[in-house]
Order: sequence, then structure tokens, then C-alpha cells
Amino acid sequence: MRRIDKAFYPFFVLLSLGVIQEVVSFWLISRLPHIGNAPSVNIYGLLECSVIFWQFYCWNSLRSFGSPLKWFYALQAGSLVVWTVCNLVFFHLNDFDFPFYRILYPFVIVLLSINEINRMITHESRNLYKNARFVICLAFIIFFLYQVLYEGASLASGSDQTKGVNYKIISLFSYVNAFVNVVFVVAVLLIPRKRSSAFERIFDQIGDDN
Repeated sequence: MRRIDKAFYPFFVLLSLGVIQEVVSFWLISRLPHIGNAPSVNIYGLLECSVIFWQFYCWNSLRSFGSPLKWFYALQAGSLVVWTVCNLVFFHLNDFDFPFYRILYPFVIVLLSINEINRMITHESRNLYKNARFVICLAFIIFFLYQVLYEGASLASGSDQTKGVNYKIISLFSYVNAFVNVVFVVAVLLIPRKRSSAFERIFDQIGDDN
């Protein structure tokens, strides 16, 4: 953490939250099967969304829409309001009955990821496949687009999730998740190190020019 660019700190927070969520989810399913892992999944959705918005803010991606700070607060406030309405006002935290929030926030993240990729293509078109931001945004697009399909398939199939196209979409989600985690590993390896001094930044620039 001391060596990497600070702009990627939220990404490491996101990975840490993912690990914690998996542990908590496993514990709830094994120890409290009558409750299940719905509470942890729903709470994690809010935290995941908040951290990813933070990540885009640290990348300065939100400046494309105007004042970055105002958009950051607006996105965070909107996310919290929608989550509260979906999970506390009209429905319960311990069920998956109404996945509106779990469909809406992935859609927003996909749009932000596409916007960031377009910005990189316009301003940083050189060696994008070696750019950690590009790889992370690509992983976000793959994962969250599939999450929208997954939640839609789960909602459409209702209690019967063992037949048809919906079943195939639901059953493939774990494989998509595993693939995206591998892409995240690649992104971690590509994250640039922190430039500790003005001399080092000048030296790196000379190397890039050559």
C-alpha cells in the first residue's frame, strides 16, 4: 500500500470488502440457514457501490460531468436513498425479493466505466492493455453487466430457478465472478507505483519519451 499510487487505494478497499463479504456470507449460510446471506449481500451492495464511486472520484473520472465533488456527493446520496427505500422502507434487509437496487447501481457503474475507458482512449491511447484503470474498468463492465442479467434472470424465474435460459444465466454467474477476480489480479500487477519525488517523476518522463 505504501508503494502504489494513492489513486488506487479504493480498489484495495473494494477487494478487502469482497473478502470480508465472502467470509460473512459463508458463516451466515452455515450457522444461520434460516436467515441466509441476504443481509450481508444487501449491505455489501451499498458498500461496494460507495467504494466504486469513490474510486472513480479518485481517478478524476467525474469531471466529465461537471464538478467532480458535487457529482461524487450526488451519486453517494442517491445510492443511499435508493438502497434505504429498497431494503428498509418497502422491503426487508433479510430477503432478495426486490433487486431494483442490485440492478440499478451496476448499471450506473457500467456507464461510469465506459465513460472512463472513452476518456482513456481519447487522452491515453498508448498501451491501454497495460493500464490498470483500463483493466479494472473492463472487469467492472463484464461483471456488472452480468450482474444485471443475473438479477433479472433471478427475478423472472421466481422460485423455479432450475430450467431454461434463466437457469443458465444464474448458474454461470460464479464462473464470471471467478474470471473477473483473475482480471483483478492482473490489474493489481499493473497498478503504477507511487512517485516519491519530483526528480523521480522527471526521470520517468524522460524514460517514457525515449
